[in-house]
Amino acid sequence: MFGVLRHRAFRWIWLGALVSNVGNWMEAVGQSWLVQQQTGSPFMVELLAASEFVPHAVLMLAAGWLADRYDRRKLLLLGQALMMLFGAVLAFAAHKGFATPWLIIAISFAEGAAWASVTPSWQAIVPALVPREELPAAIALNSAQFNTARLLGPMLAGALLTTASAAVVFDINVVSFLGIVIVLLVVRTPKAQLAAAHTSGGELVHSGGIRPAVRWAVLEPGPRRIILGVFVFALLAAPVQGLLPAMADQALHVGAHGYGVLLSCLGAGAIFGALTLARLPRSYPRHHLIPLSMLAFALCALVYSVSRWPLLSGAALGVGGVFWVWSLASSSTAMQLLVPEGLRGRAMSVLALATTGPLPLGHLLGGTVAHAFGIRAGVLGSCCALAVFAAWSAWAREPAVDAMQLPPPPPRGFRAAVWEALTAASHRAQVGEPRTAEPLED
Repeated sequence: MFGVLRHRAFRWIWLGALVSNVGNWMEAVGQSWLVQQQTGSPFMVELLAASEFVPHAVLMLAAGWLADRYDRRKLLLLGQALMMLFGAVLAFAAHKGFATPWLIIAISFAEGAAWASVTPSWQAIVPALVPREELPAAIALNSAQFNTARLLGPMLAGALLTTASAAVVFDINVVSFLGIVIVLLVVRTPKAQLAAAHTSGGELVHSGGIRPAVRWAVLEPGPRRIILGVFVFALLAAPVQGLLPAMADQALHVGAHGYGVLLSCLGAGAIFGALTLARLPRSYPRHHLIPLSMLAFALCALVYSVSRWPLLSGAALGVGGVFWVWSLASSSTAMQLLVPEGLRGRAMSVLALATTGPLPLGHLLGGTVAHAFGIRAGVLGSCCALAVFAAWSAWAREPAVDAMQLPPPPPRGFRAAVWEALTAASHRAQVGEPRTAEPLED
């Protein structure tokens, strides 16, 4: 997997994003803990989490159109510069003592808007940096980078919140943007695009606007199932992380440092998941792996929601982080391999919208349930619903996720069906060389 780093442009953008994401996670922890301490309200903490993702629901599809029409590197540079500016405003407010919960929420909303505007560009630029056969490894390595930041950022933020202040955390976040801004200024990305994967939606490529991407995603069975899966997963998994500050403070009583450690446990598991994802057998189909990973995450989150011991809670989050990455990274890889090149930015914006768009609603639902019935109930209820959906997805699998046209005959009996879902023996026997189509013009 690390061999992908030999590609110069990918390597430097990857390193710059790693540094920047460490700062982003530090800021996120500082924001959540500050709001938790100022209000003591799980609903306000979830409202903060939701504010970052509301712009995703509004801007994501338009951002995909931009990614297909303009220089993706320049779009990324603009987005990072805006986020750096908003982070500087928050740091200044914290130093001057007027970083109120509503100001923090407003800045989080502005940062979310800047991030939503360039998310499809991040996703669509990767296939231009590495060869097609190395795309799964590049996506897994990007996931490892993001989750390494998820590990390091909360740990550093928790220590600084205990020994210094939230203002210092926000200062470090501002400085962390310098790396990725400099990289995007200096590095020139290749202009050649990769050939599109096999799809029957190619006739939609030559139309303009967002509608062709939405039609392709809705009409094609593989993309449709991927989008449904990540939408429900994002909606129902949101309270697990969103209510973590309240769980750490009011349920587990571990303080700011403990909150950082718990969030880092999730990040550590996610790193392990990203590193092991590339080691899974290539013959194991993603339409089995994705729903089973979602189900395993839901079960881990159920353990976390009822645990009264910080050590068990951290272990459950760590194991759950593995399956979190397996489900989301595998969904992204499957989508990248299915999408026609001319629709890449717009189609990936549809996936990004399905991944982040439901988060505000998920956070608000979790916060409302937690406010009415208690913090644990907010996490437990969403995890039970996610487990039911994931079990259905594992049972009613969609082979088109792997560009397989005809599913094998269903096994007879419950035990045989469960064994087939876990091993994918029939599907693995049918796996051959991936089919590709001729390159499609934009």
